[in-house]
Amino acid sequence: MADFHLSVQTPAKPGEPTARKGMEGENFPVASRLIPAPYRPHVLAFYAFARLADDIADDPHVEPDMKIAQMDALERALVSGIGNQPWLAPALTLKATLTATGVSGVHARQLLQAFRRDAMGSHCKTWQDLVLYCRYSANPVGRFLLELHGEGITASPASDALCTALQILNHIQDCRNDWVELGRCYLPTDWFKEAGGSVEHLVEMEATPPVRAVIDRTLDNVDSLLRRAGSLPRQIANPGLRLEAAVIVEMAMALSRQLRRRDPLAGKVQVGPVGRLAAVLTGVLRGMSRRPPRLTPESSLARAGSCGTSTFYWPLRLLGQRRRRAMFAIYGFCRAVDDIADGQEKQDVKRGALIDWMRRIDAMYGLPGPGRHHGRLRDLAAAMRRYNLPQAEFHAVIDGMMMDVDGPIRAPSVGTLAQYCRRVAGAVGLLSIRVFGRGDAGADAFALALGEALQLTNILRDVEEDAKDGRCYLPEEMLEDAGIDVEMVQADPQSVLTHPALPVVCDALADRTQAAFEQALSLIGKPNRRLWPAFAMMMLYHRLLVRLRQRGWSPDVLGQRTRLSGVEKIGVALACALGRSPRL
Repeated sequence: MADFHLSVQTPAKPGEPTARKGMEGENFPVASRLIPAPYRPHVLAFYAFARLADDIADDPHVEPDMKIAQMDALERALVSGIGNQPWLAPALTLKATLTATGVSGVHARQLLQAFRRDAMGSHCKTWQDLVLYCRYSANPVGRFLLELHGEGITASPASDALCTALQILNHIQDCRNDWVELGRCYLPTDWFKEAGGSVEHLVEMEATPPVRAVIDRTLDNVDSLLRRAGSLPRQIANPGLRLEAAVIVEMAMALSRQLRRRDPLAGKVQVGPVGRLAAVLTGVLRGMSRRPPRLTPESSLARAGSCGTSTFYWPLRLLGQRRRRAMFAIYGFCRAVDDIADGQEKQDVKRGALIDWMRRIDAMYGLPGPGRHHGRLRDLAAAMRRYNLPQAEFHAVIDGMMMDVDGPIRAPSVGTLAQYCRRVAGAVGLLSIRVFGRGDAGADAFALALGEALQLTNILRDVEEDAKDGRCYLPEEMLEDAGIDVEMVQADPQSVLTHPALPVVCDALADRTQAAFEQALSLIGKPNRRLWPAFAMMMLYHRLLVRLRQRGWSPDVLGQRTRLSGVEKIGVALACALGRSPRL
């Protein structure tokens, strides 16, 4: 990113849209020196685009239809990268920054949704309306910054809370001007009625008791958001962004206190120089003391989900450096999209996050080289090119996660289960086999069979856990053959856990899993030293399947986690690395 520079923008012609405000008028820092220098041009490009679009929406001299047309033109320029009007320069510059970094353009386009609403002059009737508005007008800014710095999606809820709080603080500051000059009210209009007042009271130069009650009630909710946002610095790995977030949290808390003490209708309420300095110093100190653990790809693998004692870890750890980095990058991608599918966010949020990953993958294949990427994406981009990884297989993994999001999957048909395994496991196998050094048809067939065997083993191991999460991957045909009511399982997956015929179903699926292992072994043909990590995974997972069958699936043992010891994993990995032929 170091070679990216903001283009010199030609001033807009008279009558064309132009940004009327600058960073100096903002409450909170924009691309301060806390942000690493390579990232600042990209942050400024996003800010310039957002500033222009916001000022278009707020221009009192332009009709709503014209504002909408201008924002449509901005969006077309952002998507296409084409535009010959000088005022479109911020959109073209942002398009260049998105291309250079691989960051999704969805964040900027979501801002435009909010600004189109502003252009039509709508109000926020309830608190939920205001939060929904902030989801598009403010939260995309934080998500852009997280993605730009290579941060994970786990920081998004705290980031959203902070961005929503910042937006509402701005609305409280400007509540009189918004009403008098633009005819808008962002504070919940229902609350004015409940307080015995009216939105019309915002024209006064001094807050009436009902207006003051609405402001204080809004600040109570803002303070709740800021408490949730307080965890954000601990979730950010990038030191500069972490410090910036900590400073902004402190400045927001200081502004909230000022708005409680002073009347925003009587004049602009701001944090003074001393207060700003105190917030900066406190934020920097807290940001430095709340550093998250420094994670290498290897330690991330060891921490992530069920991979704290991962069966994959040692076969991958013993690879050469380049192949190891590539495999950890592929695993990191799989872990990221799996965490999205398993997260607590709403369905549409999960879908949006997975679509973002799809766009990100597509952008990585469209860029000239891994050097244009940043953070955790660099190793993945390098692996794509070095090992000629098929783009369609990354898409397949995301499609598999989308099946979980659109589901949840409950008692699928055998065909649907096979399709799911092909996407979430077979695709990973096809990517991995190329990193290991094979890409022929025989190796691909082996990878697909092994992927199904591994995924079915996971399903058999996690029957209880999946049911408690509202899922059941046991196929409907096997449930019916065992006399279990499929509709009952689909309505309540946990009902299968106490059914006396559950072991029969699991044994039938275990037979299918055993057949998949045997098929994979038969497809190896002449043993190939390059495939030893896959052989190790096959042998380790087959041992796990054997122990699951020995344990059984009766209700009294379902809660017992079946594991392989660390010594056993290391031993199998070493033996395969030294040339041991695979056997079941």
